[in-house]
Amino acid sequence: MQRRTFVWGTIPLCSGLAGCSKVFSDSPMLSVTVFNQTENPYTIEMAFSRTDGDLSRSEARVFSGRINVEPDEPTVRKDIAERQQYLIEYSLYEDNTSLKEQDSFYYYPGDEYESGGLAFDIRSGGILTRRWAP
Repeated sequence: MQRRTFVWGTIPLCSGLAGCSKVFSDSPMLSVTVFNQTENPYTIEMAFSRTDGDLSRSEARVFSGRINVEPDEPTVRKDIAERQQYLIEYSLYEDNTSLKEQDSFYYYPGDEYESGGLAFDIRSGGILTRRWAP
């Protein structure tokens, strides 16, 4: 019983610390922010697919869409999927036509950059890099 009291007593302390508050985020949804640090417009095609269970490709897909990002500014897509494990596939196009990069990675809850979000930078030469928690 004393251990429970101690744990509950430490939660308010943790929620005010940097990096600890995302654990207690009340939003179950995941957002994507892309920072374009170039002089050209880009389009990112992204697909989020669930990895749990024996699902067909169409059953596993929870989000598929394009994100257009203008030069020197961020673009945000809010609440595109629930926070759970996904295979995220992407294709990056310069000037919305020329394929520059194509790859995939796994997302796990808790890997967010800021409260509830994934963040990426588009750098010179059409390179997409993921931002990690500060």
